[in-house]
Amino acid sequence: MRRFLPRASLAAVLTVLLCAGAAAEIRKVAYPRVKVEIAPAYKPDPAFEEMRKALADAVAKKDANALFALVAPGFVWTVGSALAGDFDPGRDPLHNFKVLFGFRQYGKDADGGVDDGPYWTSLAAFASETTFYQTAEDGILVCSPIAASVEDADVFEEARAKVETDDEAADWYFVLRDNTAVARAPDDKGLPLGRLGQEAVPVLRSHPPAREGQPAPTPTHFEVLMPSGRSGWITASAALPLDTGRLCYVAAPGGTWKIAIYDAAE
Repeated sequence: MRRFLPRASLAAVLTVLLCAGAAAEIRKVAYPRVKVEIAPAYKPDPAFEEMRKALADAVAKKDANALFALVAPGFVWTVGSALAGDFDPGRDPLHNFKVLFGFRQYGKDADGGVDDGPYWTSLAAFASETTFYQTAEDGILVCSPIAASVEDADVFEEARAKVETDDEAADWYFVLRDNTAVARAPDDKGLPLGRLGQEAVPVLRSHPPAREGQPAPTPTHFEVLMPSGRSGWITASAALPLDTGRLCYVAAPGGTWKIAIYDAAE
């Protein structure tokens, strides 16, 4: 069975891949600027904040029953907005939630027996997310983290062709704010090498680096490749993965919010 860990919450996995020492082996050349359009941010209402607190508390305490109480009766699990191959429409929503997050093996009726499960780290990353957007004008469905789409797909493919190789695809992140400074080093306070707008850039590695035999630390900075072909560092909070899994919430009758959808990256 494939493990659909949420990539948005895979800071730990990204750290293992990127901060072990060497930067990603992509071509460090100039490429066309990849502008993005970022979804309008959703500002949580009190009921949504109450659900977020309940989720954070349940995950912090590893209280499975409290977590399961937050799962919507119609919870679904998708990949690129289509039902995931391992989603079982013949089973109840809570069963599928348990399989997704490692509480239960695929096809089993009892909990347990999942390697490294339950995936509390992935759940904790979602619980700590602070960016949200509405997927519909009525605001019934809210997802996290916030999403962005490239403005010109042809320009994006041209940029990918410039920097990526047959053996190495780039990890593209989008910058959340205009005028984001790019430093020479994670702790550099001097004049920036350049500035980025709301655009997508390849991430080469993260900081602090992982130490052998120890858990990967949470990144504070990312080294990115600028369109000029030069690389520099931005704060980790300044960018998010362009292609990532998202957890979505629905307003249930009575105004309470529940976990409705997990949409995995394609």
